[in-house]
Amino acid sequence: MRSKLSLISILLVLTLGLGACSSYNKLLKSNDLEKKYTEALAYYKKKDYDKAGQLFDELLVAFKGDERFQEIYFYYAYCKYGNGELIMASYHFKNFYESFPTSEKAEEALYMHVYCDYLESYPHYLDPSVTRMAMDNLQLFINLYPASPRVADCNKYMDELRGRLRKKSLESAKLYLKMQDYQAAILAFNNTIKDYPELENKDEIEATLIRCQYLLAQNSVDSKKVQRYRDVKPMVEDFQRRYGLDNKHYPLVKDIYAKSVEGLNTLALEGGYAQLDRGQYAKAAVSFKEQRNKEGVSNNDQLQYLVVRSYFKAGKTKKNATYYQNTIDEASAFIAEFGEDNTYSKKVKKYKKKAEKALN
Repeated sequence: MRSKLSLISILLVLTLGLGACSSYNKLLKSNDLEKKYTEALAYYKKKDYDKAGQLFDELLVAFKGDERFQEIYFYYAYCKYGNGELIMASYHFKNFYESFPTSEKAEEALYMHVYCDYLESYPHYLDPSVTRMAMDNLQLFINLYPASPRVADCNKYMDELRGRLRKKSLESAKLYLKMQDYQAAILAFNNTIKDYPELENKDEIEATLIRCQYLLAQNSVDSKKVQRYRDVKPMVEDFQRRYGLDNKHYPLVKDIYAKSVEGLNTLALEGGYAQLDRGQYAKAAVSFKEQRNKEGVSNNDQLQYLVVRSYFKAGKTKKNATYYQNTIDEASAFIAEFGEDNTYSKKVKKYKKKAEKALN
């Protein structure tokens, strides 16, 4: 019995549906424009935008000079919106606004145009050009209708779209960092900070920026390493001024600064050590001396000790009194600057004593 009732119900639904389709198809083929107009409005009110849209599409041509044309076109645009055809809806709402700027529906049409663009804008991880266009259109509406109650919604949409662009900008910078393109990462992080000063985690981003600068220096050719290591220092000082020493990211920043100083110290030693290995002791002494007191270098005591040591080796190798005298002078300068309790003081005094003995 239940099976028979179910079958009858299905047949009844199919019959009614076919009848409705048949009735609608007849209406489409009909030349009765007034009936089409009435039925189009009825379908529209029932939110059957597909059927209403087809009828309005025909009526747009037939009612071209009719006073109801504006109304039909306005509803037609809404049918596109109701069917999810956002690009077409945006186009028709914009066309309505430009065609009928004095219409009482002009403001609503322009709003719907920009709202469709907002809905159509891509997620943050895709091409942001549509998002920027949507923001421009929202701003246009705000400028044209500053007193409109819709401005509040437009501002809300603007904030959301700006958030998408901000997120994309930040993720692009992080991607460059992940790809080890540190120069591009530095530029991208700086642009993000400049373009979006409202960033909530700005301290974390600036700490990451300092890390990028250190990694850029570390991975640079020797001729560019020194300056790039030095560029870390002002960035660290700026971070300290902005966020203080108790900032949760400061330990990372402090560690990066220490590593950059260590990198500079290593570079200051490398050239002189290479000359020592080649037996060019006098040249090594000059190299170590030149590195002393350069910005960012912190191992001046070690460098001065190496100056003393290199001059003594030069004097011993060349049997040259001038180099021995240089050893004595540089050793005296060491004691005067760093005192007798320095790590290298005993070795320095030893070389001085040997130089004095060699001269005597």
